[in-house]
Amino acid sequence: MLISDSHEFIFVRVRKTASQSMWTALEPYVLPRPAGRWARFKSRAGLERDYRKYRFRAHEEITTAKRLLPPERFERYFKFAIVRNPWHRLVSEYEFILKSPNHGRHRRVKALDGFASFIEMQIPRRDAYQVNQLCDSNGDLLMDFVGKLENLDDDWETICWRIGIPHVALPRKNVSVKRPYTDYYTPETRDLVARRWSREIELFGYTFD
Repeated sequence: MLISDSHEFIFVRVRKTASQSMWTALEPYVLPRPAGRWARFKSRAGLERDYRKYRFRAHEEITTAKRLLPPERFERYFKFAIVRNPWHRLVSEYEFILKSPNHGRHRRVKALDGFASFIEMQIPRRDAYQVNQLCDSNGDLLMDFVGKLENLDDDWETICWRIGIPHVALPRKNVSVKRPYTDYYTPETRDLVARRWSREIELFGYTFD
């Protein structure tokens, strides 16, 4: 998560959504990240109450910002994120982990018997669902703008205009999928994702195609 007081925005970074490119472009405008073990300990232990001193995780949930920022500031700041087709996002993360030997789950994912098993592995993980980063405990969306990776160029231009920064083209990094994501699915796994990820599929208007 990145927060800017000067440009009054909160960026929620969702995995596998070109977030690294956006992070790099936004960093010059945001609060400095607190350094040191003590800052990290206070943040993780819930002892730090000042959002300017809080060490936000890269993929922090928006509810953390709502808890720490003054209410009027949280309401005023422009809160945005980019999401991705859940079927495609699962494939992208699967391929990324397989191709990243230093990833914390590389060995475990590599030992699976295929993509279907990876889907089953993801089902109980809170961070596998984009809505968990963007909604409150009641499932209500807390964001002002949710763009889509599939429409990134236009949505990024909208974001730049809204927060008042120069528009620069985003480089495409960490591209891990080389063939159509639909090729990874069987009718059974396609329907499994449709059921388990139904909330964000409906909320963000995605289909399997």
